Amino acid sequence: MVPESADKQDPGRDDRILIIDDCTLHRENLATIFGMNGMAAPCVAWDLPSLVAALEGTAPSVVLLNIETRGSALLLQAAMDICPGVRVIVLGASEDNEPEIVACAEAGVAGYHMRTDSLEDLLVLIRKVAAGSTSCSPKVSAILLRRLSALASQRQPAVKELALTTREVQILRMLELGRSNQDIAMQLSIAVHTVKNHVHSLLTKLGVSTRAEAAAVSRNLRLHQV
Repeated sequence: MVPESADKQDPGRDDRILIIDDCTLHRENLATIFGMNGMAAPCVAWDLPSLVAALEGTAPSVVLLNIETRGSALLLQAAMDICPGVRVIVLGASEDNEPEIVACAEAGVAGYHMRTDSLEDLLVLIRKVAAGSTSCSPKVSAILLRRLSALASQRQPAVKELALTTREVQILRMLELGRSNQDIAMQLSIAVHTVKNHVHSLLTKLGVSTRAEAAAVSRNLRLHQV
């Protein structure tokens, strides 16, 4: 039975959802649940050809990927490549599988629905992710923080060697605060593409590949105090 509170919140209404799952029963059950909650019928995929077909000419607001689906890592990467910036929720992840959780984060997933989470949790999570938020349990957050700390400890260049400009230091501090490119551009009164160029330069100088890793290195070195 669908929880009453989830129905009142009506998460995901009018948002197009894509389900990637090679279990027909799982796909059909989710489609039924979404219909019961007033949500649009989802698109579905179960392998690479069906995923490409589902994404042809359109971009879903949220993708639900069952991590147990065969070739899930490949399908996740394909979805990201075809629809850059698409919001992906991983279904069925286990807090005991740290490598899997880290790999999903590095691929850019926006949320985790763990094996112990409920249906109501999923409906609320869909709404949050569709609105642009990211979400994970405290244990998953701890796993990801350990990963960032490990990356930071592996790469600790001397501050003088980084040769960051004043603007780069400003932007790096904002990355620590989780600011988006748009937020940074507005606060510094510069164009978004200029922010992107600075971020790219920062990642190169810090020897990292993601904004989160750059923020972790910055916190470790206290660069914004230099």
